[in-house]
Amino acid sequence: MKKLFLYIFIISNTFIMYSQSPYSFYGVGVNTFKGTMDNRSMGGLNVYSDSIHLNLTNPASYSELKLVNYSVGVNYNKYNFKTDNTNESASSGNINYLAVGIPTKHFNFGFGIIPQSSVEYFLTSTDETAVPERVNRYEGEGGVNTAFLTFGFKLFKRVDPETKVGKFIKNIGYGVTANYEFGNLRHTASRFLKDIELSTRLENNSSLSGVNFVYSTLIKEKIFKNLTLQATYIFKPASKLSSNNTQRLGTIPISGGYGGDFEDIDLAALNLEKTKITIPKSNSFGIGVGEETKWFIGFDYTKVDGGGLDNKLFKLENVEFKKASKIAFGGFWIPKHDSFTSYFSRIVYRAGIRIEETGLHIQNQAINEFGINFGFGLPFQGFSNLNLGFEVGRRGTKNAGLIQEDFFSVRLGISLNDRWFVKTKYN
Repeated sequence: MKKLFLYIFIISNTFIMYSQSPYSFYGVGVNTFKGTMDNRSMGGLNVYSDSIHLNLTNPASYSELKLVNYSVGVNYNKYNFKTDNTNESASSGNINYLAVGIPTKHFNFGFGIIPQSSVEYFLTSTDETAVPERVNRYEGEGGVNTAFLTFGFKLFKRVDPETKVGKFIKNIGYGVTANYEFGNLRHTASRFLKDIELSTRLENNSSLSGVNFVYSTLIKEKIFKNLTLQATYIFKPASKLSSNNTQRLGTIPISGGYGGDFEDIDLAALNLEKTKITIPKSNSFGIGVGEETKWFIGFDYTKVDGGGLDNKLFKLENVEFKKASKIAFGGFWIPKHDSFTSYFSRIVYRAGIRIEETGLHIQNQAINEFGINFGFGLPFQGFSNLNLGFEVGRRGTKNAGLIQEDFFSVRLGISLNDRWFVKTKYN
């Protein structure tokens, strides 16, 4: 029964229903977080940072923060799924992140929660050639969330002998993020036979948890007149998620719901009750140049080791995780950030592209992604802003009987800034 999952992608003479992504079955689901709304509108750049926005993918960016920042992001996705003989559509929406960043005298820190990955699919396939006629149904839900705590700081260069005050190395920032990841994954496979009252159903549940860390360095240096160079390196060591698994096999009536008998499968005897999922290590490099409060253009490259992400509870043939990578290129432009006469001159105009090798290979076919992004930063109430972004992209392929996903995303982020720890002066 477990091997039936493989064939949700290799089907013919079939009617299929989709919700979000069928590729979310594999590993720990589809990665749904690729940065804050302002960063994603620039192709998902990791390298850019400033004093009034949070960059949740780069811990060292917190060293630049000057104001308390509250950030939240939501998105809406419209999908179109294509095979050689079917064409279906679906939509979904969710919160993308909740975060707070707080600057202090000696270091800055932040915390929040991120829905990191998502499992959400519903598919049916009909085999009219089988006797009796056979309908297979596959469902999945859940995902992995990340609760994080980030510290960003700059090292002391020296202590002034007269004032006894330490001076920072202003152009180099460091950061570290501690992540606690948790979530639940639920996958079911059901088979219905024509004119048979009860059908078989296999349920698989996994409860995941684990801790990992991210380290980064950020350099900001003026190189020529008003031009500033930004460069960053981000390192995420390999980590493991503990998976507590349950599995049961039973029957359900054609009308839906539960019926018949369900039996828990002894996973302890199969050495599958408690397993580990490896999250491979990654390295990211970024570089960019721009003029403060006017424009910026940058490039990122991320490399992820192969292997890992396999769930031993669903060991499948012709499916493997190889090395992954991502290229991001983008930037922004502000006509005149301090204009008093034109609001449109103070808007931040952003654009970028991303190209990703996800590492997932099915039937020797690489499941890759690309996206074209653009967006706007709309200022209000001082340094606070509303960030609106759009993306047009594609995931997967129709080769080898697989599914091609075309998607359009609308994203909205709010970045609120405030001052804390400021003494009020009275005359």
